[in-house]
Amino acid sequence: TAMKKSTFLKTLLCTISAVAMLSPTLVWSLSYRAPMDEAQWITDLSVFECRMTQPIPIYGEAVFAYRAGEYQRFFLKSFPSPMNKGKALLVSNASEWKPGLSVSIGDVGVSSSKQPIKLKKRLATRLLAELEKGKAPAFSRMSWYGEDELIDVSLSSVAFRAAYQQYRDCLANLLPINFDQIRRTRVHFATDKSDISPETKRKLDLIVLYVKADPSVNGFYVDGHTDDIAERLYNLDLSKKRAEAVNSYLTKNGIAEDEITLRYHGERYPVRKNNSSANRQFHRRVTIRLERE
Repeated sequence: TAMKKSTFLKTLLCTISAVAMLSPTLVWSLSYRAPMDEAQWITDLSVFECRMTQPIPIYGEAVFAYRAGEYQRFFLKSFPSPMNKGKALLVSNASEWKPGLSVSIGDVGVSSSKQPIKLKKRLATRLLAELEKGKAPAFSRMSWYGEDELIDVSLSSVAFRAAYQQYRDCLANLLPINFDQIRRTRVHFATDKSDISPETKRKLDLIVLYVKADPSVNGFYVDGHTDDIAERLYNLDLSKKRAEAVNSYLTKNGIAEDEITLRYHGERYPVRKNNSSANRQFHRRVTIRLERE
């Protein structure tokens, strides 16, 4: 349509410019950014992960993500990425409506993956702070297809604050752990004991908390184990008691009993050699494996 063509032309005009560098050679700068009247931040929020995304026309997306049990991160998403591998310069520029000085933040790595730029906790948090100030952080790196083409990817702070408030509210309600962190959990027992320790309760409570929030979890395998100190039949019975103790705690706290598969193995599956007390403590355990749809 005429409107779509107009929008495309406007975006193209906003994104392509030529600048002369401190060299006789002319370097073309290809700039990717959302036009001021179209910039938006889209939130995707849950107790499992909080995301805030800005679409960047023609280029791809800029994404802030915070997964339960992990840390703040940021990445650019673009494939194929026009930037060459190596180091990009990260600068915080003044916005179009608020003049000011540009501040260099430093160099960041560039890869050839679908996420060519990835920032961990410290720099990701710095980007959020710059956007909250109304700044326009930008990444600059030469293209992979030509030595005279500079690629510039810029974020806009237009409509940022409202989305950021939603994002912060989401962070306050994230679960303390994610599925990958609890899908295989191991709890340990004292010698010749099957009672649940305070530390074991804390681990099992995290499992219960997560499972109640994630209806896709539909199965548990609870396996009891022992060291090799006593006779085999005794150890088999002790491993059963340990598995039953964990099963009882889970079901009392809301896990459906018919979703739990209970197994016990005695000393049959050691995780280390049974040649020291330090190694044997690793064998006095129950493992909990979660499955989901």
